[in-house]
Amino acid sequence: MWHANILLRTRQVEDIELQLADILDSNLQDSDRVKSAAAIDAPPALGKSTVVNNFGRVFHQQRIAEAGEWLDADRDVRHLPVCHVTLTGRPTIKGLHMMILGFYAHPATAGILHRAMAGRDLARAAAECIERHDTRLVIVDDLHFLNMRTRDGVEVANQLKWLANEYNATFLFAGVALRERGLVGEGHTGKDAAMAQTFRRWTVLSLDPYSLRNAHTRTEWGRLLWHLEQSLVLADARDGMLVDLSRYLFARTTGNIGSLMDLIRRGASRAIRTGRECLDRELFDDIRIDEGAETERGELEAKHKQQERTQRDRRRKKHLDQSDQSDEPERPAA
Repeated sequence: MWHANILLRTRQVEDIELQLADILDSNLQDSDRVKSAAAIDAPPALGKSTVVNNFGRVFHQQRIAEAGEWLDADRDVRHLPVCHVTLTGRPTIKGLHMMILGFYAHPATAGILHRAMAGRDLARAAAECIERHDTRLVIVDDLHFLNMRTRDGVEVANQLKWLANEYNATFLFAGVALRERGLVGEGHTGKDAAMAQTFRRWTVLSLDPYSLRNAHTRTEWGRLLWHLEQSLVLADARDGMLVDLSRYLFARTTGNIGSLMDLIRRGASRAIRTGRECLDRELFDDIRIDEGAETERGELEAKHKQQERTQRDRRRKKHLDQSDQSDEPERPAA
């Protein structure tokens, strides 16, 4: 259970949380002023949802510690600093409002009441919930389900902008390829004009896969593995258990944090069940993870082996050159 819930605070995550805190703290404008929103745009399985959930959890705890769990003396209105909704396929305006109302357990979501309510009434009820419960942060995950090429997608995007501008809450979006899907871009006419508003109002942050391109990126990858080592609870664990397998683990996971965590979690589970109590290459070799990582594994391993051979050849050549120079007889002074 411990290994299944390891939460790593990498440098990328710390940088994003710092930016998010700046945006949230500075969004104190009145309701008639335009407020900034934040969006995390990154490829799949890099930890977007984990980042926004953890940031929301920490902010919730901070606000509760400052203002308490209730907003009135009769304890009728609960303090809910963070609202979290996850979009599903082909979201509509009504569906968006129903998800927000569902988070607050609003009576409109019960029975057939919502069917008789007009869209503007649902929007007003959702906005009132945000204001009534003193919600300061609204997290909208899986924003990539919005299709900006459809009428519903454009209407939902416009509704999100209206909510973000109208009420005292900062919106935090998370999704895959938001720029490519037209959710963040420049435009002047038609649908593009609606999209262009986000170009100036959203601060887009990104999570990038790890790489071994240079000394800096290799150090970051090694630091990640070291921190992961410190989080493991195995009887025969040793220092360097993962760091020594740096290139191998990169080849297995292509630098994807989601793939890496799956490999480590499954390896730790097997090590405990079998009594091995240690992680090594022999154990990892027998564990399969996601198909994307497995497909690229062979190509990356071959590439790394070639790089290692090239480096060995260069070191050998350099050593031979130095030996030849030391063997040359000294020339007599002129």
